[in-house]
Amino acid sequence: MAARAARIVDVGATLSLLSGGSVDGMDGTPVDLVQPGAAYVVGLLWDGAPSAEVLALAADGTLPNVGRLLARGCGLRGGAIAEFPSVTLVNHTCALTGVGPGRHGIVNNAFYDRFLGEQVVPNSSAAWHRAMDWMRPGVQTVFERLPAGTSSACVNEPVDTGATYSTFALVRETGQGGTGSLSDWLPPAGDDVSATQEHVASHADYEWATQVDAIGLTQVLDLWREGEPPRLTWWNTTLTDAAHHAAGPGSPIARDALRDADRRLGVWLDLVESRGLADDVVVLLTADHGMQGCTPGVTGDWDQALTAAGVPFRDEAYGFLYLG
Repeated sequence: MAARAARIVDVGATLSLLSGGSVDGMDGTPVDLVQPGAAYVVGLLWDGAPSAEVLALAADGTLPNVGRLLARGCGLRGGAIAEFPSVTLVNHTCALTGVGPGRHGIVNNAFYDRFLGEQVVPNSSAAWHRAMDWMRPGVQTVFERLPAGTSSACVNEPVDTGATYSTFALVRETGQGGTGSLSDWLPPAGDDVSATQEHVASHADYEWATQVDAIGLTQVLDLWREGEPPRLTWWNTTLTDAAHHAAGPGSPIARDALRDADRRLGVWLDLVESRGLADDVVVLLTADHGMQGCTPGVTGDWDQALTAAGVPFRDEAYGFLYLG
């Protein structure tokens, strides 16, 4: 275990270096604990998973498959430091471009676009598959930085520009989008052997995220089961975020979601080992942001105080304030 931290933008730089791509112009720096040369590179993002929690649960055996990765590699005790604001789509884009939000232009899950003169909500079920429509021109993803002809896969991830295979490219090609139509693609959560069924039965967001992650695992297994795997695979996990939002870090539902994610990771690791590819793969596991408990007695919103003070403002997306 290394007593250090990385940055989310370092994820993009590291993936690009490992996969044979350029890091020129990135804000991030490749983590110097790894070197290029592996045949395959896999990036895993467990949305909303606090690094200290993941490392502690891996150490005590609760997450045995994360433990398998650590036994063959190294963890950063300080995790990866998120960009501001510390929300999903900002940091997904940072991780897969290696540049900060001031450059790639995705500045919140929902924000007021001054150029368009309107609110945009790329982090929604209706727009998730086309979130990159709002990324600034000229910004490259790690998939676009790969050498020509290099295969890549982007599973359940909106930052997919340039990927050879992409979940959301399939959604765009079929003209589908939104929760209703996407539900037709998803397997029943009640049949998922990796899922903690008590939460599936009692929590709608847990059920939905379980379905999303189940089809994510199916895609990854299909990509790796036979033939040549992609040179670079990116695999996004959703449930960990939904469960942490439900009850906060350290809660039973949050820890069960981490266990579910670990079980799915184990299914893929077993496949990799059965094919004799374990020594040919570099795996990078990160989150986009962590979670922090709040003080229960602190309540209210900015709106009342600003209104009372006579300050004109526009409140967008969880406290993003535009004054004047």
